[in-house]
Amino acid sequence: MPLFKTRSAAVYGIDAHPVDVEVDLYRSGMARDFMLVGMPDTAVRESRERIKSALMNSGFGYPSQAVTVNLAPAHVRKEGSGFDLPMALAILGAMGTFKGLDQHLAVGELSLDGAIRPVRGALPMAVCARDNGNSESDSADGECGGSGVVRAYGSSACGIWRKWSR
Repeated sequence: MPLFKTRSAAVYGIDAHPVDVEVDLYRSGMARDFMLVGMPDTAVRESRERIKSALMNSGFGYPSQAVTVNLAPAHVRKEGSGFDLPMALAILGAMGTFKGLDQHLAVGELSLDGAIRPVRGALPMAVCARDNGNSESDSADGECGGSGVVRAYGSSACGIWRKWSR
């Protein structure tokens, strides 16, 4: 299953806009290529290193194939480290670790050991999730060590991350 999609959101002022996080794994001449497209800022581009370390240190491993991550729509600027968690979940989905995250909107920064850190904008992202038909909003909250604004449900991305990473 080399193609996988998760959902996240980009915050602008007091509003958040949905972002699809698509990952494709493919064979390449250079091992461990990582291409990030979709107008990411510097913090989002740096997520490559956080994600690799978090996946490795959480016991998942990292794909030996090249990785392309598309943050869509391309015309919307993506800022901050909150795209770490949805990109990592999409990479794991593309690796076949799990499936079925299309009803989740995930956001969170990953530490190098795989812990999920909270990010700003959880409330507008939760509203965005509700308004766009996502049944669950997954963010670093009280259960995952963060702000407590967005509830992470029992089957949340935080729970999936914990279940598989420890």
